[in-house]
Amino acid sequence: MSEGPFYRILKRLADVKPEESRVALRMFFHFFLITASAYVIKAVNTSLFLQHAGARRLPYAYIITAVVMGFAVSWNSQLLQRLNRRLYISLSLVFFIACLFLFWFLFDLGDTSQIWEGWYTIYYFWSSIFLAASITQFWILVNDIMQPRQFRRLIGFFVNGGLLGGIVGSLLARFLAKPMGTHNLLLLCPGFLVVCLWIVQKVPKIHPDMVKETGRPKADLKKQKVGYLQSLKILTKHRYLIILSGMMLAGFVVSTLMDTQFNAAVQKTFSDPDQKTIFMGTFSAGLLVVSYFLNVLLTNRVLKNFGIRVALLVSPAILMLGVGSLFFVPWAGLMAWAVVVKGADKSLTHTFSQSTRELLYIPIPPDIKYKAKVFIDMFINKLADALAGILLLILAAFGFALKKEITPESMRAMKAIGVLTVAFILLWIFLVLLIIKEYVGIVRKNLRVKWPDADKFVAEKIDVDMTKLVFDTLESRQRSSVLYAMNMFDLIKNEKLSPELKKILSYKSAEVQACSLDTLLELDGEALVPALDDSIEEESLDADIREIMSMDVYQELMKEHIDKVTSGVGAEPEVSQMEVAKILGIMDPASPLIQNLAKLLTHESSEVVRYALESAGKQKKREFVPLIVPHLTKPALREAAVQTLIAYGGSITGTLRDYLVDPDVDIVIRKAIPDILARIGHQRAADLLATELPKGHKDVEAEMIEGMYKMKSLYPQVEFRDREILPEIRRLIKKSYLLLIELNDLKKDKQRAVLTEDLEKNFGRALKQIFELLSLVYSHDDMIRAYQNICSGSRKSIDYSVELLDNLLKKEVKEALLPLIEDSPLEDKARSARKYLKALEKSEQS
Repeated sequence: MSEGPFYRILKRLADVKPEESRVALRMFFHFFLITASAYVIKAVNTSLFLQHAGARRLPYAYIITAVVMGFAVSWNSQLLQRLNRRLYISLSLVFFIACLFLFWFLFDLGDTSQIWEGWYTIYYFWSSIFLAASITQFWILVNDIMQPRQFRRLIGFFVNGGLLGGIVGSLLARFLAKPMGTHNLLLLCPGFLVVCLWIVQKVPKIHPDMVKETGRPKADLKKQKVGYLQSLKILTKHRYLIILSGMMLAGFVVSTLMDTQFNAAVQKTFSDPDQKTIFMGTFSAGLLVVSYFLNVLLTNRVLKNFGIRVALLVSPAILMLGVGSLFFVPWAGLMAWAVVVKGADKSLTHTFSQSTRELLYIPIPPDIKYKAKVFIDMFINKLADALAGILLLILAAFGFALKKEITPESMRAMKAIGVLTVAFILLWIFLVLLIIKEYVGIVRKNLRVKWPDADKFVAEKIDVDMTKLVFDTLESRQRSSVLYAMNMFDLIKNEKLSPELKKILSYKSAEVQACSLDTLLELDGEALVPALDDSIEEESLDADIREIMSMDVYQELMKEHIDKVTSGVGAEPEVSQMEVAKILGIMDPASPLIQNLAKLLTHESSEVVRYALESAGKQKKREFVPLIVPHLTKPALREAAVQTLIAYGGSITGTLRDYLVDPDVDIVIRKAIPDILARIGHQRAADLLATELPKGHKDVEAEMIEGMYKMKSLYPQVEFRDREILPEIRRLIKKSYLLLIELNDLKKDKQRAVLTEDLEKNFGRALKQIFELLSLVYSHDDMIRAYQNICSGSRKSIDYSVELLDNLLKKEVKEALLPLIEDSPLEDKARSARKYLKALEKSEQS
């Protein structure tokens, strides 16, 4: 459907897109006709049952209906798996049409007293199956053709169709019951269902994600063993489905107990069956009108602004107040109380309860969803009726039985039922709180990590420091026995010298010659560092080196030699200087010889400087920092300088901050600082970055955000405060909206395609930074998982990502962010951007 006048009218009624408007309208009218039929059938059902059986037999009817529904569920489950979905629903509609004509014929005979009274009870059971099956089949059809986020957008529109259909059905029962007769109302329903049959033939095919999610083709699903017990087994294997069933069971029991109180009040007030039908039609029409406006004005707003948690709690909270008021109601006001409370129950069931209940099915895999849905919606509903019936019989056995007339005993029974209802409402609330946690977890499982975090992966899988040290040791073996020995010493000290590594490194080439410091490492003619073999004692070697290095005589010998080497005198000064730079790293920090590192840190040879940087990181002298930092600009020494500054730890965060914020410092150095702070991983470093980010350091802003993200990834224990991060998130969202508006304007001008590409890249960077900041104050894994699926996932993955964010983010954050990332046309996003910026401008002015 194009964006013509009709679509613009439809757009005012629902959040519908042009390409989905046709199917949305068909499903709207399908639900309209189903519920119109349901409310006519229900009005006839209630009137005839109360007339021929009475309210006292309702508990027995509830129990028997549950048994009958068990067989219906088993039969439906088998048909659902073995038949094409469209054929399954079509055959069901044909069956219901035939039954309606049959019951009309039988009840017409009843006018001449030629009918068995049991047919009225059978009709009661059949109508329960019709109400459960037809509505369940509608939602199964919706789940087949709708994506999760699309479903959430349109569910209010579909519910409105159902409510309007209910209003029409109720009004038909109200105004036609007297002139036509109660049982003749059944002749209205086959025409409605024939139109539904036509709509089912016109809906799109099942979306391909069903096969994608299950990992099996639909044909394989049909071959699975199905039935009542199989559906029950599936339900019991999944904690989420157990909690969902329990929550719905508690809600249905509450509704059934209220039905009993309401029906008792109706039976006491009306004696004629047509009067009962007229009242039921009027009551149903009135409550559906209330439900319609409640759904239009509140349901979607509550879901959008407060999320599914609040929407799920609305019904039990209001019903708790209503049931509690029973204990203060006089006899004369009982009917009015019953109308108000039952009206509240049904209105909430048609709006908040139905919408949120259907949303809870979204994240369940299709091969499980449909079996579970049929079982829960059809059987659990009637199981609740049976449970309520058993509880009512128990109450009656203890003297709390309902009478035909309102007596003191009946009032006590009504209040006893009220106490029972309150207990189930409390259970309902408890299970709602449990299901929300499970719901978020199930949505999360539907989002797969698209690519691993590189820094985290390297940190977990690869010991970079050890790898570098091993390569240094292997390389130094051919260059200098002293460097070789010192590198071996580092491996020993860090407990990295495994037997396998020892075997590799113990081989010493005969070509390795003693170098200038060999004489300093001999004691009484015995070499300090022997060739490695299997008998080497690491602890003894460590102790020997430290003991010799601390001796005064060796300090004096070393001073003379080190002074000579650092002055550049000698045949091979570079190797000697490398040796000196290395050995200074294992000396006592208090030794005055350590100051020679200052000369080596400014040496022209990158090899010498690299060893000097390594030793500076071990000694951690603050005076060396100004000599280390300039090496960040040199590609050959950058990583060594970074590792050295990381080794200093949190003690130099203040110094690094000075370099970061000083505009006169080389930009290469400034951009390197956030990464160093991130890898230091100290809380002080986190606080520094979070504090400086809002101060407008535009040239290093991206590096600061990346640094904070990296720190949180590598060090999850580091904490960032909301008051510092959330304003930056809002600023970036505003920036993204401005980019969207500009991008939308440029898309219309094909001659400016280059600018469009640049804007798209800027928007992508801004979105990435938003999620990097979100990962600092919300679950890191959840935010990254959502971002990855938004960037590279399918439409369904995007929907699940948005659904996850909708349940995790604070109201003010998700209101700003979700329109930015939802799967909608650029023009719609630009329109949302203008609205957001306009609202933001007003709030800033106020």
